[in-house]
Amino acid sequence: MYKKLKPGQLLLISYALVDLVGTLLLLLPIASTEPGPANLVQAWFTATSALTVTGLTVVTTATHWTMFGHMVIMILIQIGGLGLMALATIILAMLGLRIHLGHRLLVVQDRNYFSMSGVIRLVLNIFLLTLVLESIGAVILAFLFPGVWDNGLIEGLLFVVFHAVSAFNGAGFDLTGQSLEPFRDYLGINLVMIALIILGSLGFVVLQELFLVRKWHRLSLHSRMVLLVTGAVTLLGSIFFLASEYNHTLAGAPPEDKIVISLFQAATRTAGFTTVPIMSWSEPFIFLMIIMMFIGASPGSVGGGIKTTTFGTVVLAVWSIVRGKKAVVLFEREIAPESVTKAFTVVVMAGMLVAIITLLLMIVEGLPLVPVLFEVVSAMATVGLSTGITSHLSPFGMALIGLVMFVGRIGVLTVVVVLAGKEKRRSHYMKEDILIG
Repeated sequence: MYKKLKPGQLLLISYALVDLVGTLLLLLPIASTEPGPANLVQAWFTATSALTVTGLTVVTTATHWTMFGHMVIMILIQIGGLGLMALATIILAMLGLRIHLGHRLLVVQDRNYFSMSGVIRLVLNIFLLTLVLESIGAVILAFLFPGVWDNGLIEGLLFVVFHAVSAFNGAGFDLTGQSLEPFRDYLGINLVMIALIILGSLGFVVLQELFLVRKWHRLSLHSRMVLLVTGAVTLLGSIFFLASEYNHTLAGAPPEDKIVISLFQAATRTAGFTTVPIMSWSEPFIFLMIIMMFIGASPGSVGGGIKTTTFGTVVLAVWSIVRGKKAVVLFEREIAPESVTKAFTVVVMAGMLVAIITLLLMIVEGLPLVPVLFEVVSAMATVGLSTGITSHLSPFGMALIGLVMFVGRIGVLTVVVVLAGKEKRRSHYMKEDILIG
């Protein structure tokens, strides 16, 4: 039976099983502060949101779940961030067991890697980089969070580790009940969280080249495009927020605070933390955030969205067409036509998914366009930012959002591959032109 399944199908089944285990753990009475077990929908939605490193919630994480529940959520976030197949590979390697070709193929599909060549080393590097960067972040945050040790060593340790893991994996879950809004004026906390969020969004291929290979003058085209698009989107978002909110949300703040707060709002497009309430954002910035979330993080990273390289490739392809060029070129390197086709496919499929789910939710829930569109794009990009409508959705609405989160974590392209059948027809038809535009 399993031999007949595609790698993408096995991947979906594996994540569904882990999601089920997480849901069952959160259903245990010791996971919830409420009397008796948690509500099934609440447990499933939270487990799905954590596993897909999204961060959308229907209950307040800080108060609804116990320390046990918080640990379950954190473990699910870590599994979702590392990648289920990558984690399984690490365990097999530690046990000294042979890693078969089929498993390597699943890792490639899960991590969106180039090929099976060197994939085991990549997985071990992923584990090493994740552990080191999260540990460094947690240690620094332990000295920066005010009053973190007031409730004892164990709770304090869980608090800093939870937020370091949540930030690096772009999950956006918090244990404050107000995201990072209470720490808006703590520049050190803001800068550490920004660093963790951005590093997590770059993708492990890029991190490996930056921190392990360290041949910065010989970065691959992939890494250079990721850094270029990530930097451009983050800078544009920061400048736009600073300009639009300078005399409103940012009024009265010192200049350096305004810059850091603006940078945080742009960086959080892949994570879901906030230092400024979303409802106080201007409408133009909310629209820009929808676009930035749709672009998302980078391939092989913890984030969702169409991915930075997809966006960059589409922009370059359109620019080439406008100039009458056939080749798509960046940094004196031509991008393969297959990659260009994949990029357009991902953009169209993601756009269709967002449009259909947005329309369904507007009809079923009776909500206006902007909040629903914001919510759906946030789920598809596994961001977790919300205008506050998540907890008010019906079970059907929550199921739709949960489905979108799942697709966002697995990847639009993976879902396309899973749904696509093999082409059996080898015959060709006559070609005929149609009018375009």
